Amino acid sequence: MKDYKIAFFGVKSWEREVIEREIIRLDSFGVGIFESEVQDNLELAAKYDIISPFIYSKIDKPVLERLPNLKMVATRSTGVDHIDAAECKKRGIAVANVAEYGSSTVAEYAFALLLAATKKVVVAHQSVEEGEFSPEGLTGIDLKGKTMGVIGVGKIGQNVIRIAKGFGMKVLGVEKNADEGLAKKLGFKQVDLETCLKESDVVSLHVPFAPETFHLINKNNIKLMKPGSFLVNTSRGPVVEVEALVWALNHKILAGVGLDVTEEEGRVESVSTVMTDKTTKDDLKELLSFHLLRDRDDVVFTPHNAFNTKEAIEKIVKTTVENIRAFVKKAG
Repeated sequence: MKDYKIAFFGVKSWEREVIEREIIRLDSFGVGIFESEVQDNLELAAKYDIISPFIYSKIDKPVLERLPNLKMVATRSTGVDHIDAAECKKRGIAVANVAEYGSSTVAEYAFALLLAATKKVVVAHQSVEEGEFSPEGLTGIDLKGKTMGVIGVGKIGQNVIRIAKGFGMKVLGVEKNADEGLAKKLGFKQVDLETCLKESDVVSLHVPFAPETFHLINKNNIKLMKPGSFLVNTSRGPVVEVEALVWALNHKILAGVGLDVTEEEGRVESVSTVMTDKTTKDDLKELLSFHLLRDRDDVVFTPHNAFNTKEAIEKIVKTTVENIRAFVKKAG
């Protein structure tokens, strides 16, 4: 069996220990573990046959052209929108993802954001930190009896529906491939996107990022939402147009927003990526909108953290290592 050179890129402190523990299951000349993203260290990445990135490593055609030895990309994520899968296929490079690791994890987090936004938890905490101990201006809303719209009824969306039902909420579900049996089983009503936006008091997004979901929520349809409603996004940033959120908050259509993702989070995470010749006016506009959202009291913003539990990280790393082992075994 051939010994492949394997490297993990974009490794954060919270996953390093798990990776170090799990890589002993891999037969190789040695496994590299690096904090840098693939595109920021191409000379290093080119030395490896198998790389395991996270979502901030962009494996596009220009990057692939610099990686002549690459045989496999084992991403530590469910989404693969950061990888040019078609180009990989053309070059005979295998792509593997973590199909399922935290459907309950992300669903719980979505509700954490929703509760923080509807109960004004963050603002209340900040008020106490600043020496104020008064509920003045901190009036929230009850969730019981409200209608929740769940856009994307996959495994995560289904868990969100179960939690919503536990809160005594009515639920509307939007799914490309409608399943009446599932709707009956979980007790929600299947509707189209427009109806969901019009009738929901809170909306939670659980769709993958794809061309058809780019700006799924935008300036044209966000105005359909009820005045005083709430929106939560734990899916992918580009699913929601950031400018539309700012507009809807300013016009009191949205009373609050819970965000774990944003359109330009890759650029937001690294200041160096902003100051490049490739930065467009649209990029800068999105970044400005991000900062406008970040500084608002009616927005609860977290840094793509919904997946980040001990249990989920364990499963992500173990599945990734297993994906690599299966590829190596098959390749012989």
